[in-house]
Amino acid sequence: MKKIRNKLHYFDFYLFIPYIVLCGIGVVMVYSASSISLSYVGSATNTYMIKQLLYVFLGLICFTTAYMYRLQKFMSRNFIIYGFIVIALLLLYAKFLTDPINGANGWIDLKIFSLQPAELCKLYLVFFVAQLLSRREQLTSTALAEKRSKKPWLLVATLLLLVLIEPDLGGFSINLMIVVVMWFAQGINYRQRLLTLTGSLLGVGIAVQLLRFWNPLKGTSYAYMYNRLVAFYDPFKVASTSGQQLINSYYAISNGGLFGLGLGNSIQKRGYLPEAHTDFILAVISEELGVVGVTFVLILLTWLVLRIYLIGVRSRNTYDTLVCYGIGTFIGVETLFNVGAVNGLLPITGVTLPFVSYGGSSMVVLSLALGVIMNISINQRRTLEKQRSAIGRGITA
Repeated sequence: MKKIRNKLHYFDFYLFIPYIVLCGIGVVMVYSASSISLSYVGSATNTYMIKQLLYVFLGLICFTTAYMYRLQKFMSRNFIIYGFIVIALLLLYAKFLTDPINGANGWIDLKIFSLQPAELCKLYLVFFVAQLLSRREQLTSTALAEKRSKKPWLLVATLLLLVLIEPDLGGFSINLMIVVVMWFAQGINYRQRLLTLTGSLLGVGIAVQLLRFWNPLKGTSYAYMYNRLVAFYDPFKVASTSGQQLINSYYAISNGGLFGLGLGNSIQKRGYLPEAHTDFILAVISEELGVVGVTFVLILLTWLVLRIYLIGVRSRNTYDTLVCYGIGTFIGVETLFNVGAVNGLLPITGVTLPFVSYGGSSMVVLSLALGVIMNISINQRRTLEKQRSAIGRGITA
């Protein structure tokens, strides 16, 4: 009990309040976006809302567990080894022993919710890469560091490959960005890493443009992925097929204007906009609450990401700093991909809006991640208070 009171004394409400507000907005908007479509098929209109409330409750349990847990256990050899085995087996099971959903074998039905191993992989990679890079920094010999650091990166590449072959391009891209940002943030060979990152981004940009004229997936079961890219280039050219979702998202954003049509009054959610309560919930928010509502949601998400990065910058522990950068990137890139897809600035990859879109795996993993950040923040605040007390005693003496 004393430990709990001690933790609450240093509780970071600048993290917790945006998290809870976003979850609340998510529950309301999931109900608004899904109730009409559920009524069309004769189901209870509050089905998804009740499930989302359950996911938020599970998320709060995970959040509380993570911020009460000893962070040192995430650095243990057993956690890294067994964590890799579990994540790899879950990804393999999802790929080969489950039925595809929207073309991808990425979900395992747990009855309460569908587990998405790629989501767990994001958080695991944060811990794994943070441990790799922080231990590398501790080695005095650069040659020894290079020798010891190569083999574990093969495990990282294995997990990324398993996510890619599901196929889950969105999950793969987010996992890859987490690894890249953490690797870049370590600061060793800074100039070389900047050149590598710039070259990679330039290469991706050129590849995306070249794919306008060449379809490498033609005739395969993954052809739908290229169709999404075609819809990104010109959705009105394929308005009746792969461009339908993006076009209806445009209509929703246009209908909403500055202040929206009012909560519950969306037109596009009435059978026109697919995945209205998941991937495209931001389009429904835009239509019902307008630019003002969307801006409020994005400010909360931006605040969370910046707060996480700030906690990382303040940390004097390399491992904690890298974990903060990894989780901040996780939430930030996921938000960027979702917003970009809804607005047509990025291809549609099936990435949800953090804490707002319907989904159990996303809510549980994001809540765990935020609980870890809360843990780091609490430890920082406790250490800072002890230092100030020691300085105060020194001045008094």
